[in-house]
Parts: sequence; C-alpha cells; structure tokens
Amino acid sequence: MKDIIINQPHLQSFQQKCGSAFMSVLSWALWLYFLWPLFTLGAWLLGLKSLSDEIRWFGGYKTLLELLQLYGEIVVIIAGVWLFWTLYLSWLHSGVAPKRTVPVTDQQLAVAFKVDEALVSAARASNKVTVHFDNHAVITDIDSQ
Repeated sequence: MKDIIINQPHLQSFQQKCGSAFMSVLSWALWLYFLWPLFTLGAWLLGLKSLSDEIRWFGGYKTLLELLQLYGEIVVIIAGVWLFWTLYLSWLHSGVAPKRTVPVTDQQLAVAFKVDEALVSAARASNKVTVHFDNHAVITDIDSQ
C-alpha cells in the first residue's frame, strides 16, 4: 500500500524532485554537522591520532564540551521558536472556520475512481472495507464486510 501512495515518482514534477533531493541533502548535511563534535569526541576517546590532534588544536576536551553546550542551547532555542510559532499560528487560525464543502454523491465517487456505483454504496453502508489495487494504483475491487 505504501508503494502505491509514496513511491510514484512519475507523478512528481521536476521542480518537486529537485526540491526533495535538495531537502534530503540539506538534512543529511545538518545531521553530520551537528554530530561531528560527538564523532570527534568518540574518536578522541578511542585514541584515533588524527582526531586527537584536532581535539588538542581546538582547545581540548573542555572546549569541546563548551561547543556541545552551545549546540544544546541552539537546539533548545530552535525548539522554543518552533513551539512559539506553532502556538501562535494555532491561536491566529482558531477563529477561522473551515470552508464548507459540497457533499459528494456516490455517482461522483464511482466516476472519479472508475468503479461500479453499487460497490461504492455497499462500501459506504458497511463497517469494514477492503480496497484492492493493481500495480498502477487503480482500484480493482472493493470488499465490503
């Protein structure tokens, strides 16, 4: 089921594919940037010579701990700003009522999904519905129980 919904790159535009690749590379770069001090500390504690020199060059263990504290403070600040922004937007939009949508008929659903209208009516009336798809994400059958 996840492959049908998520793994459909032919449905993405070139701009969406480029944006997704850019965000992926940026996310991995940020992870590596923020975790590099921990990697350096771990390698220093394990005795790797090249990273041990880097630790000593930048002021040793205490300087590294100060940088880790700074990173922690930055993460807390970013989380606080994010939380404030989320609460502000929820407060701002709390008074806005959602738009009323026009009800969709069984016939419109059957035409949109290319299935029989009787299957849609039976699915709407039942408590449990199983929808079967083919490899191209087209509905092949609906089992109503």
